[in-house]
Formats: sequence, structure tokens, C-alpha cells
Amino acid sequence: MLTDRTVRSIPDRKENLHKSKHDAPMRTLIVMPHFFKASVQVATNRSTQIGAHDERLRALIAAISSLHQALGGSTYGLDHGERTAWHMSPAAPHALDIVIVTTGQSHLVDELAPLQRMLRHHSTDADPLMLGFECHKLMRDSYGRYDYYGYVEDDIVITDPLFLRKRRLFDEKFGPYALLQPNRYEASPIPPVTKLYVDYRLAAHVTAPYQDIADQPRLELSFLDDVIAYERTSYPSSGCFFLSDNQLGIWIESPHFLDSDISYLSPLDSAVTLSVMKTFRIYKPVLDQAWFLEVLHASPRWIGSVTQIAKLAAQPPAPGIPSTGK
Repeated sequence: MLTDRTVRSIPDRKENLHKSKHDAPMRTLIVMPHFFKASVQVATNRSTQIGAHDERLRALIAAISSLHQALGGSTYGLDHGERTAWHMSPAAPHALDIVIVTTGQSHLVDELAPLQRMLRHHSTDADPLMLGFECHKLMRDSYGRYDYYGYVEDDIVITDPLFLRKRRLFDEKFGPYALLQPNRYEASPIPPVTKLYVDYRLAAHVTAPYQDIADQPRLELSFLDDVIAYERTSYPSSGCFFLSDNQLGIWIESPHFLDSDISYLSPLDSAVTLSVMKTFRIYKPVLDQAWFLEVLHASPRWIGSVTQIAKLAAQPPAPGIPSTGK
């Protein structure tokens, strides 16, 4: 169970979170698995790469601080005339708890001294590859106490203040079994590709054992002066996922929760994607509207070499045409 050492300001009892859902503060729990132990010279996962310390620390700081900047309640406006910084008091302010989940001494939390009030540290002795499943347990133990529960990897940056409001619009329209995932992107100042959505599509056979993307393949939702389209995706990974309180209950009761299945790509990928993929119909905004819900990958892996590993093309094939790559 969570303790005061683990999570700050958790209500003492379960209560009706949605009595006046558009006026009440939105309460959000973020669990963030974090691991760093430099041990090898070259590694796909930079959490074990010698020389990646500074990059991983910058990414972790960005991941934590961006959540508070976008979803938290510490925003002020500077009044030069009155020499006063006024606190923003929105109609639905966010209450945000962030828990950094680590194992042993393999982490950078001790180097986050200026950010200590922005997070709680939950230490475990788990196998590093299974750390994500410790996050699942914390989410389960907090059921009924938040509006949204987020699992966010330690290099994912969220800058959109409307992130959870967009999710709420989608959830109210399409119900709890449709799960909207953000598009993860990498950025570069160097053309020809300055923004790359790195989890757009995957060879269909990779996720076919776990999901049927032909089941309700497309949804549409009015937003401002546009209609946003969402599609079932062969690549449901985003480096994160967010569940409403209702969805968390469904997930906990499903046979896929804490089933220890690590058969999707890797144990790390499985923890952040597999059990929710098997429980919900996962959607992402279509490529032309990928901006609707997106997150930044702060440890870029693909964008620097995209022109060497992929050709640049004008238009993707229709969703029904299978990919031939991995």
C-alpha cells in the first residue's frame, strides 16, 4: 500500500470523484519507473550506457518539471506594476502527485535536490527489467483516489495543459473501453525531418496476437472548429499511458493485470503497453492530426538517423495495407 513516504496528499477514503466533474479539481497520480546504472559502452537503452548520465538526468528533470508546468497548480503571472506574481486560479485546478519508482541504488534521484518537493521516491528491490510492474501495483493501491492515473517513463515530456481535458472529452464520448494514447515524437533542429512521430506504425503481425485493430477501427470527435479522427494502431506504444478511475478499475479486474507477460518487444515495453493493449481498444490521433495528443521523447533514438534507415514519402498507405518491416 502507499504510505505518506510514497505519495503526498492522498485522500483518506474513496469518494465520488465525478459529482461535479467539470468544476471540481482534477486529481492526477503519476508513477514513473526510473533506472540508471552505467555499465556498457553501447546500449539501445541509455539507462545502462556509459556516458549517458547527463542526458538521462536532463530527461528525468524535464519529465518531472513538465508535468508540474502542464498539469500542476504552481503557475503564476508576473504583474510588473504591482511587483507581484499572482497565482493562477483556474476553474478546475489540478492536484498532482508524482512518484518516482526505483530499485536499489541504480537511480539519479539523489541528484534531484531542487525538485524534491515535486515528487515522492518509492524505492524497491525489484528486478530492474520488472520495475514497471511495481508501478502497476502503486496504481492499483491508489484506485478510487484520483481522476486520472498515469504511467510515464522517465524521458517523456508533456507540455500540453489540455492533455487531460482532451482525454476527458474522448473518454466521455467513447466510453471506458476505448483508450486514447498520445503520439510520441522526437525533435531536431536539423532538416529534412525536424519532428518525427516515432511510434506511428509497426508491422501488423507484432501486435496482432494481442489486439484486433479491425474492431471499430476509426472514431471521430468534434474539437474547436475541426473534427479529429482517431484510428486503431498497430503500434500502441507511447512511453506512457493514462487511465481514468473507471478504466483503472476495469484494468485491475481484468485477467491481464499483473499477469507477468513480457512477450511484447521487451519487458520494459510490455510494462508500459502490453496489459493495457490486451484490455482496451487503443487509439491514436491520425498522422495528419497527431498534434492533438502528443508527448516528447527527451532521449531521442530515431530522428538523428531516420534518413539512413527509412525513405521519406509523401503519404502513408491505407491502414488495411500491411507493413513489411519490423
